[in-house]
Amino acid sequence: PQKKEVSKTEIPSLRAKIDRMMDYEGDGVKAIASVNVGGAFAVHGFKVYESAEKGRSVLNPSSKYEKNGKTEYSDVFHAVSPEARTAVKDAILNAYEQKIAEDQAQDMDEETAQGQMM
Repeated sequence: PQKKEVSKTEIPSLRAKIDRMMDYEGDGVKAIASVNVGGAFAVHGFKVYESAEKGRSVLNPSSKYEKNGKTEYSDVFHAVSPEARTAVKDAILNAYEQKIAEDQAQDMDEETAQGQMM
């Protein structure tokens, strides 16, 4: 019998963007992100989530529904392979880190400008 070759999934180019930052008391969602997949598709609604137990993670876009009186969630997008899942997560977390750095730099610029006005 012929051996079946296991082909590694080719990951298309991914560009992540932080759509908005969030910081609500008691809520672990820190940002909402979008991902452009291969310049052909855009997926919106990823959440950057942070918890004391698990640290920072990425939640897939999902829809909410009721089942037997209980609220359930179903992913509307998910990566098929572990490599693709890691690539999406890394792209979003890198964009999040970059956005934090940009916001901090902007805050410092504003403080400097205010100090010069006085």
